[in-house]
Amino acid sequence: MPTIWGIVGWVAAVALVLLLVATNVRTTANSLWLYEHLFERNHVPERTGITMIELRKVGATIQDYFGNDTEPLVVVAEIHGAPISLFGSDEASHMADVKQLFAKTYRVQVISGLVLATSIAAAWYRRRRSGFDMIGLWLSRGSIIAAAAIATIGVASVLAFQQVFLLFHYIGFPGGNFTFSTTTDYLVQVFPNAFWSDITFVIGSMTMAEAVLLWGIVWAVRRFRR
Repeated sequence: MPTIWGIVGWVAAVALVLLLVATNVRTTANSLWLYEHLFERNHVPERTGITMIELRKVGATIQDYFGNDTEPLVVVAEIHGAPISLFGSDEASHMADVKQLFAKTYRVQVISGLVLATSIAAAWYRRRRSGFDMIGLWLSRGSIIAAAAIATIGVASVLAFQQVFLLFHYIGFPGGNFTFSTTTDYLVQVFPNAFWSDITFVIGSMTMAEAVLLWGIVWAVRRFRR
């Protein structure tokens, strides 16, 4: 039977994985610079007729929307000099679903951070010096799990991103409307699939780099202590 500290160790490792991923999702979702870069990279101004200045306003409006209680989402942008409301009712409804999903992700970030911090504090308080080795083991384990999960998702995304993206929508938005026309709906014109592919790559790269760095720090500390 696993000991209580064995169970805590696995809980802490999973909490670390969730904390890394949720934090990186939150960081990218609120990075206006990243939005602008990906708008340019995916030629959104040329595809939509919306200038980068207007796209910056669009990105800022959406980020503000994710952080407030205002409903529904209303985004107005000038296209060829004429102000147009970009998103229809179905698109606004989908963005409300996205907002709820982000809110859940942010709660996961807070809860996983508290769980990890509490586990580390308890191990340090109750086990003292031996607790240091336990904490190192938990962090190494969590780093390996995070790296393995990101590598698996990365390979799947490279081989079949459309299918992975569709599966994510079925899981994240059960019963919700997430099918739009690339010729008539501005939501998928401003945020094409390639935009989300790039975002996924950024989140995965950040998480992988953090996991490797954390594992390396734990390894270096253990080696120094020996």
